[in-house]
Amino acid sequence: MAHMGRLSFGRLSQAWTGEAADFTPLLVDRLDQLGDALGLDLLSAGQSEVSTAGGRRIDIVAQGSDGSEFVIENQYGRADHDHLTRGLAYAVAREARGLILVAEEHRDEFRAVAQYLNEMRELAPERGIAVWLVEARAVRVDTSPWAPLFTAVVQPNEFTAVVERAKQDERPSTLSQLWEQFTSPETLEAAREILGRWEAAGHKRRLGPNHVVLEARGPAVSGIRTVVAIYTDGRVMVPFSSYAGQNSGVTVPALTTVEFRSRADALFGFSGSERQARTAPGWLTRAGVEPLWSFSTSVAAAYSDVLDGEGAAPVVPNDPQDLAE
Repeated sequence: MAHMGRLSFGRLSQAWTGEAADFTPLLVDRLDQLGDALGLDLLSAGQSEVSTAGGRRIDIVAQGSDGSEFVIENQYGRADHDHLTRGLAYAVAREARGLILVAEEHRDEFRAVAQYLNEMRELAPERGIAVWLVEARAVRVDTSPWAPLFTAVVQPNEFTAVVERAKQDERPSTLSQLWEQFTSPETLEAAREILGRWEAAGHKRRLGPNHVVLEARGPAVSGIRTVVAIYTDGRVMVPFSSYAGQNSGVTVPALTTVEFRSRADALFGFSGSERQARTAPGWLTRAGVEPLWSFSTSVAAAYSDVLDGEGAAPVVPNDPQDLAE
């Protein structure tokens, strides 16, 4: 008889000891997962510990795919007045699109305030502030790594529906529609060449609102893992946290070594601390095709090695000159 895994729930502090040291960085890495729970297209890169007037700090300021800002405050236990008022004050001052307050429990009075603000937002969309109250729990199956589970308990229903409709309308359904979003002919040519080679090699791809994700067969429940993402402005996203198993729970050892990271940093211009790292806009040009191709195929090979029980470290070129040597 097949073994059925047992699902268990825990406090956030059981899974991630430090609220600021552990859980806030986790949220930065999982903004896409949080966005999925709310029906929002949050980019998986945000600023954390953002200074505000008076010496206080906001946990995270994230961006939506259209460039709009979302202020995110998180805390363990029951949400308190300090996080709510600080988040609201900063969101209003920055003219942010919304405030997302993540906690393990929300007071009834906070729910009433959030519902009131959302009603005001519906009456005056250009002046109001949208508020999401989100409850977070730690979950796992048997002894697998803990993962966060997000549930929205208050959200601006009409606003969310409008945003979701707009997001679906803007999301390209074909590659031709994605190519139309590119403004640089050189970046477009480079992206088309990379993707053409990728699909010719038998790999998969997935379209986002303003990017295409290169995927490969790898150790995951779905059997597919992200390699890199290419954005229409020439940025490239490298998901180091995914390589380390944050989403799947399966680490790819060859992609988590100091040597691999240092060479990837040199290639893409990263600082060494990013978990979902993005290059500067315009990084992808004709000169970047070969090093990006080499990097991507090496990551795919490392995925395959894990599936086959091997683990050879991939070669990551520092620059295009490495490829000619």
